[in-house]
Amino acid sequence: MLKLACPQHALLEGVQIVSRGVSGRSTQPVQNNVYLEGRGRELRLVATDLEYLSLEALLEANVLEEGATTVPARILSEVASALPNEEVALEADETHGMNIRCGRSRYEIRGLSAADFTMLPPLEQAVRFEMPQGQLETILARTVFATSRDETRPILTGALFRIAEERLEVVATDTYRLALQTAPLEGVGDVTRSAIVSRRALTELARILDGDSPDPVQVAIGDSQVEFRLGKVTLGSRLIEGQFVNYAKVIPASYERRIIANIKELSAALHRALIVAREDANRVVLKTEGGTLKITASSQDVGHAEESIPVTLEGDDAEIAFNARYLLDMLDAVNTTEVVMELSGPLNSGAIKPVGDDTYLYVLMPMQIL
Repeated sequence: MLKLACPQHALLEGVQIVSRGVSGRSTQPVQNNVYLEGRGRELRLVATDLEYLSLEALLEANVLEEGATTVPARILSEVASALPNEEVALEADETHGMNIRCGRSRYEIRGLSAADFTMLPPLEQAVRFEMPQGQLETILARTVFATSRDETRPILTGALFRIAEERLEVVATDTYRLALQTAPLEGVGDVTRSAIVSRRALTELARILDGDSPDPVQVAIGDSQVEFRLGKVTLGSRLIEGQFVNYAKVIPASYERRIIANIKELSAALHRALIVAREDANRVVLKTEGGTLKITASSQDVGHAEESIPVTLEGDDAEIAFNARYLLDMLDAVNTTEVVMELSGPLNSGAIKPVGDDTYLYVLMPMQIL
């Protein structure tokens, strides 16, 4: 028997957080439910797809009788959002589902036994560290967008978290571009650990991170699972099995030309050129003429676009074609004033970095100049 009371706004917030852990495609009906457990002075909410996402939220509650049940995530979310902002009374047993009372509202939701609900196993032999939420938020914003959407290569649908030499490297690639962000770690010693975390888990993590929160993120990476704890919310995920690509080989070892550009000017010019470029696989040609960078795009169906912005050029003039959308993804993710493109030839990958920030590197494969 479960019997408790809690504020409506707290229940709604907790349900909205965890319900995203439900895949909706499980062959086990109980896994499409939210697990609710009242114990001590807390209500524990859990939802999981048993694969790449598990979400748990704890909220303060007046627990009158300890117990647990499960109810459909979608129904519980809709009811919680529709209730008035008053105290909510929850009462459930294994036979009759859950009764909800709030103000003049009364609901009875059919549930399934909590005993049949499966959760991810406890994390074992984990490497643990913590960092500010804002720092992890920045790391994810700069890398996750470069993961692959091709489910036939599951290794590339996640980002690599590599711990070595008291440093964290987060790497994502779809074979057309690569994003690498590094951050110092304290308290991990000489431990080395690599883990591939799914895009789905990292996308949901980014959603619940609060860059202004004083509470750090506690990260635990095990042999087969990862866990991120943010105050009363915990996100867990199974790791993607397999060997990540040798990303060090992709990073250019040298360059012959450097182009330094203002990010706002470059981004605005690329957005305008994209009006034409999107009809030609987002292809734009970047060509320097001394201190000017010309950006052109052509399409037989649409026409031609040309933009010019001032740049600082080191080395001879350069000409190379890139996917404009891929360039913009990187420019939108960094918050510096300028960016530097380190280039060799038109067939060689370019290394792109924010000026003044040596913790981030973006490698982009060129396109054919037509």
